[in-house]
Order: sequence, then C-alpha cells, then structure tokens
Amino acid sequence: MPARTPRGLARLRSELSWWKRARLRKLLGSRIEREEWQALAAYAGLVRQAYGQRPLRPELVADLWVQGAFRSPTGLKPFFSPARRERENSSHHYGHDIQLKRHAGLPLVGPPLPFLLEHGLKVTREAQFEPPQPWARGGYLCMGPRRAQWLQEQHGCPAQAIGPWILYARPLLDAAELAQQKQQLGRTLLVMLAHSWDRVQRHSDAPACIAAVDALRQQQGYRSVIWLRHWQDPPSLPLPATWILACNGHRSNPWFLDSLRTLLELSDGLASNAFGTHLGYAVALEKSVHWINSQAQQDLLGLTAEQAALAEAEWHERARLSSALQEVLNRTHSPNSSLVLPGTSAPEHTLPALRQLLEPYWGFSKHRDPQTLHHLLSHPLV
Repeated sequence: MPARTPRGLARLRSELSWWKRARLRKLLGSRIEREEWQALAAYAGLVRQAYGQRPLRPELVADLWVQGAFRSPTGLKPFFSPARRERENSSHHYGHDIQLKRHAGLPLVGPPLPFLLEHGLKVTREAQFEPPQPWARGGYLCMGPRRAQWLQEQHGCPAQAIGPWILYARPLLDAAELAQQKQQLGRTLLVMLAHSWDRVQRHSDAPACIAAVDALRQQQGYRSVIWLRHWQDPPSLPLPATWILACNGHRSNPWFLDSLRTLLELSDGLASNAFGTHLGYAVALEKSVHWINSQAQQDLLGLTAEQAALAEAEWHERARLSSALQEVLNRTHSPNSSLVLPGTSAPEHTLPALRQLLEPYWGFSKHRDPQTLHHLLSHPLV
C-alpha cells in the first residue's frame, strides 16, 4: 500500500473530523447548533455596539470568538477560523456563507455548503485560492465570469459567477437609522487603501494619502470622511480630529460584509489607491470613485519563492488595471472640475464605463435573486 502524503493525511483527518461532526450533530444537534448560534450572536453584539452608538464610532476589535470567549489573533495560525461553520475555513471568511444562506432563505446554521467560496478578487489566471475538494460537488462560487472560466479550465470542475459579494450583504442599520445618520454626516467620503493580509505586508505613505484625501474632500464638497483600516493595519494614524476611523474587525466576523455595506450606504464616494475588491463594491452600489495617486509598497518576504512569484504577478496585473481605471476616469472626467489634485475622480456619469471595465472581475450582471440562489445552493449538481 503506498505511503500517504502529508496532504493526503490532512485531507483524511478533515474527512474524519467532518464525519464525526455530522454524527454528533445528529446525536447532539441542539448543543452543536447552540454553540454556532452563540458565535454568530457574539459578533452581532460587537457590530451593533460599534454601529449603533452616537456619535458613530464603527471600530471593531480584531479579536476572534474561540470556545465561548473572545481572544486576540496574535500567535494563532494564519486563516484560523474557530467559529467554523463550513468545511473549508476560507469559505466563511468575512461572512460569505452567511450572506448567501440568508439571501437564499436557508438556515444560517446547518449542513455546510457543498461549494468553495472565493471571497476575494483574483485578476490573474495563475492566482491560487483553494484546491478542488471531493465534498465540493458544486465546485466554486466566485464573483466574476473571467475567474469562473479560469477555474473551469484549470481544475476541470464547475465554477459559477454570482456577482459582487456586497450585493448579498445587508446594512446593519435600518432605513430610518441610515437616513438619520446620513443627515448628520452630510456628503461622506469612504477611504480604503491597499492593506496587508497575513504574510503579505503592504504599506502606503499615510501623510501623502491623508493630504490627497483632504484636498479631495475640499474640492468635491465632502463634509465627512470615514477612514476604514484593515484589521492588520496600524490602529493609530495622524488623521484630522473630525475624521471617523473605522475597522470591521477580524475576517472571522460573520457580519463583516454587512458592516462594509453599512459604511458604503452611508457614503457618497470611495477613495482608494488599490485595485482591490472594495473598488467593485463601490461601483456595484453606484458610488463615486476617486483614485489616489500614492502607490503602495508590497513586502513578500514572508512567502515562499513560488508564492511570491504568484503574488508579484497578481500585483503587476492589478497595477495594469489601475492604469486602465485611471484612463477611464480621465476620459470621462467632468470638464468643470479641477485636475490639480494628486488623484482622479469619477462623477456619476462615469459609472457605465467603470462597470464595463470591471464586469469580467466583479460580474455585476451575474447577481442572483433569492429564488435563483436558493435553487443553486440546494441543487449543486443541476
């Protein structure tokens, strides 16, 4: 009998673990489900505390819910997800499984989805996410049609584009609360820069970006600025005292996307120096887009040579797409606006051109209504 590889042993342990979990759910279903609901409720308390207080201070801690209590992520394994609901850890990062189940009218706690969920943007064919798994009989769900085509060609398994994840999220505030908060904030600019993730470190020139945003605020008539930092980025920034610092917490927060949807709903525009997932989210919600010409620096020393090569290729392609984005903004820029800013802005009439550029990656036209998504998730082989 051939010796098992470490990866094969890990897969076998995973299969046995989920078999055991399924058996225990049948025997002790209420207890296991109660623990999973408790994790969802714990994070729900965090986001309500942040978004429900006045004045608005939407800054969540980056702690994780581990065995009935919150603890710091420091020292834990990368991509560690203790409040696990899905078989693949990354399938419920940022609450993607919750968004889909809720939109489709499925129980939030129950059998895991038979899909691999690509929760972020990938712009190169070679970019790796999670390898195919025997239990994922539905294959992959991702945002854009180009990525779905690449996955099908690379792995020979099903892959379907379902559009921007943000469209499956719901604001944490009801309509009346949103309207009241928007009235208090006035015209609002949301800032999201290139951020670090796990062993990839990205840094921007904070003073230069702050100066660019402040100039943009004055020129475009924004009254308020919300600066959204990633949970791995430094918590202290030399922001003006009137600006609002936000953080949506650790990626294991199941209401992460709901938090981001809330910030976008409160905002009229998005400013960024990164061709990242948030860019398409802003376009999907028909927000003005502003580009900050302050290039981020990327440190790949924490990766293997192979991982670094893939990350570098992805970085270069994003830079190319950033240039294409700026060309669209320049081509459709309002002639009555000043161009002296260290950045470029997209007024409302540029949105069709932006959607055309970004459609292959975000799949705006691929969004599923509740009935269609329910059928897709319930009949993965159809």
